[in-house]
Amino acid sequence: MAEKLAGHGIGDAADLVVTSGMAAASMIPAGVRAYVIGSPGLRAELQVRDVELVGDRAPADVVVVGISADFDYEALTSAMRAVRAGARFIATNDDATFPDANGLLPGNGAIVAAVATATGVEPEIAGKPHQAMAELVRAKLGSSGIVVGDRPETDGMFARSMGYRFGLVLSGVTALEDLPVDPTPDVVADDLADLLTKVQQ
Repeated sequence: MAEKLAGHGIGDAADLVVTSGMAAASMIPAGVRAYVIGSPGLRAELQVRDVELVGDRAPADVVVVGISADFDYEALTSAMRAVRAGARFIATNDDATFPDANGLLPGNGAIVAAVATATGVEPEIAGKPHQAMAELVRAKLGSSGIVVGDRPETDGMFARSMGYRFGLVLSGVTALEDLPVDPTPDVVADDLADLLTKVQQ
């Protein structure tokens, strides 16, 4: 994430990046056995906290679900059995979709919904607008700021829960024809560059 930001001219951001994977990891104590559906980055965050990662169908204390292009029936079965056996169920986020250069792709919420349907258990959600993410952001950035995003239901609600301003960009999921939205943005812009111009005026 820091490298992507640097590519947009935002340098020295490594210590300021907070991800939903980091938020999920912050919810899990050291030594816990975790079955993980998710990216290498999520696994690395859990390992930093000394969480033991277990393989398919192994006993687990917690199931952590993050976005994964490798999600399959075996992973769903392993997650289902662990949760049904009493494992805690944590989702990094519940975004239904996310934008790609060629259109929308299924988001982590689609994977989370599969596990929830198979288990009958709703997950604890780590990412915005939920508490674990809010605590990490406040610790790094303080009590005031602006949340910039393309989803009112996550980015906007996160801004409101943090007491931050909400800057809605129309370069992702939300389009001009979707307005008005709830919560009402403090700033609406075509993209990040446009938003920066409007905020600095």
